[in-house]
Amino acid sequence: MNKFSERLRQSLLENGMSQTALAKKIGMSQGVVNNYCTGKREPTLDVLIAICVVLNEKSDYLLGLEN
Repeated sequence: MNKFSERLRQSLLENGMSQTALAKKIGMSQGVVNNYCTGKREPTLDVLIAICVVLNEKSDYLLGLEN
């Protein structure tokens, strides 16, 4: 598992948001978001930006570049 998937899962928990809710807000399927959460896939830049906006997180944090 990578830093992005760990931090994405943590941010979802902190925001009280399900993978399904995030998927709807960013226009993706729940399966794709699940793949992000398990580290099987990584989002494109556009999707990363959408995730950051929805979760109110910095991209550097989600990517593990800052604490």
